Amino acid sequence: MHSHILSRTEAIGRRTYSIWKVYSAFRTFPVRSRFLPASYFQSVGLGALDGTFYRSFTDFRGGGGGYEGGKGQVAPVVSLALGPGLAKVSKETNEDGLTGPQNDGRLAVFWRTFNSKATKPNQLFESYLQLPAPRLRYLSQEQVYGLLSKMSVTQKGDESAMLQYLTVIDDMKTGRVPIPRYHWNTAISFVAKCYRHLTDHDLQSGLFLWKEMEKSAGVLADITTFNILFHLATNSNMAHLPLMILKEMKRRTIPMDRFSYVNLIIYYGKQGDGRGIRHTYREFIQTGEVVDIVVLNAIMTALIDAGEPQAAEDVLTHLIQSPTKSRFKRSMEKKNSRRLHKNVRNLRWILAQQGFDPNMDLRLAPLAPDLVSFAIFIDYHARETADFGRILSLLNDLSECGINSEVSVLQSLFKGFALHGSSRYTPWTFQRLNAVFDAFINGGYCINRDATLWCLRAHVVLAGKKKGKEVWEIVKAKWIEQGGSGSEVSEVEHRLSRMKKDF
Repeated sequence: MHSHILSRTEAIGRRTYSIWKVYSAFRTFPVRSRFLPASYFQSVGLGALDGTFYRSFTDFRGGGGGYEGGKGQVAPVVSLALGPGLAKVSKETNEDGLTGPQNDGRLAVFWRTFNSKATKPNQLFESYLQLPAPRLRYLSQEQVYGLLSKMSVTQKGDESAMLQYLTVIDDMKTGRVPIPRYHWNTAISFVAKCYRHLTDHDLQSGLFLWKEMEKSAGVLADITTFNILFHLATNSNMAHLPLMILKEMKRRTIPMDRFSYVNLIIYYGKQGDGRGIRHTYREFIQTGEVVDIVVLNAIMTALIDAGEPQAAEDVLTHLIQSPTKSRFKRSMEKKNSRRLHKNVRNLRWILAQQGFDPNMDLRLAPLAPDLVSFAIFIDYHARETADFGRILSLLNDLSECGINSEVSVLQSLFKGFALHGSSRYTPWTFQRLNAVFDAFINGGYCINRDATLWCLRAHVVLAGKKKGKEVWEIVKAKWIEQGGSGSEVSEVEHRLSRMKKDF
């Protein structure tokens, strides 16, 4: 942990309080849905996550602490209690390996669903719910972990997927099945990434899972856990909480990795702290880590959030003009090496113009902008500047770089039409909206909730509620054809009924 980061942490008051003293009151915080009805929880059997938050971490010192199970391993007191028939872990998943009533057709359906490569996570979960209770007695420990792994492959922001994953975790706790750190981290990550804007309750749910992981299961957090918690805290309304998490990492002597630095850069951007962005980047360089496009995307995002969009645009312009965006060929190794050297020198100059240290020792991967690089600025101009011409230029550069567009780009365009389409003499016209909508429906894009909501808002703003309903019928048919979630379709339908022309 580096001095400037620690000094900023101490600046919040030089207090020695634990993170958890923020939540010193005795409460329980079950993970609950914002939109799904209470009947959903009853149907899936999602039990309340009992317990209270930590009051302090003073008994837990970096690594071993007072836990059973050593450094992050499952405590030996947590034993597998699925019946003697499953003591030997089966490596093949088939109906012959089951214990219990073999003539129950629900078991055959579950294993066919489990073994099918075409099965979606929500389909697998539905077949899992149909198993006779207690459900986990039909699975070996290895198969339970496989079930969780299959259910974790889902789109970001899928609340239903989060609840389904936590249902299986809840069953594992009830059945005393050891939960490895990886699956605890995944559960916390679901809470951290499920919502774009976290409420205090969402934050408490994620922190409670951390408490349960360490306090109840005896599984110590690692750097991945803290990176997820830092991301969770950064998206909350508690500006000091991320720095308190860094302080806890220091107390446990857990060093920061490249993801920690990227998260910290994003955090300082949200705080409007350009100096913090530059200091963190300098510390990142000094660790010897490679600077790749992920790091530069984080810097550009942070600079925009910090109110320095021109500095971010300069970095993108350099990346677009960089000769390293072409593929390296063995026969041109020397020529490309000279180009890369020139590229490093130019990038160092660009960064120096924006206040970064020009003498820093850059270790660069071959740099070229990716889809995220362009999506950052397309979304920024759609939200803030309404500069349609600049967006067209970015889309042209995206095409010239050989990068295929994704639904996130169209979502940003729909957002621009919704926000600026009602202005006089606006370039965000209904004709252009129709062109974007045609691509959305016929371009092979994967329809999701957020893109659909912005699409409908744009049509309601530019053409009225009736047109919005007509568009919804088209999108809904396509979405259902793609296997869209029923709960998300219902949510969009409900929100459409409340949309107004004056957005």
